[in-house]
Amino acid sequence: MSHYLFGRERRIADIPTDHPSCSKQHAVLQYRLVEKEQPDGMMSKQVRPYLMDLGSTNGTFINEDRIESHRYYELFERDNIKFGNSSREYVLLHENSTD
Repeated sequence: MSHYLFGRERRIADIPTDHPSCSKQHAVLQYRLVEKEQPDGMMSKQVRPYLMDLGSTNGTFINEDRIESHRYYELFERDNIKFGNSSREYVLLHENSTD
């Protein structure tokens, strides 16, 4: 899938967030094809993860910083994501991540 929806509405959300402070459709994680400059100056296309808060009441947090609604934020390995006032944390890892 190119995106995953986080939220309380189990009929719609790909990843349910059952905490009462989370919105029915809280945030979306989307994979986007972007051009990135390599250390040698060459450009390459990469698929990168981005997170967007969908106007939730209690916010979405990346590494404890509340993000602005309706704006994409690029995610990086080991970023910590939280929704609303939930104590549940999601950590971004990839297939080659260690400890």
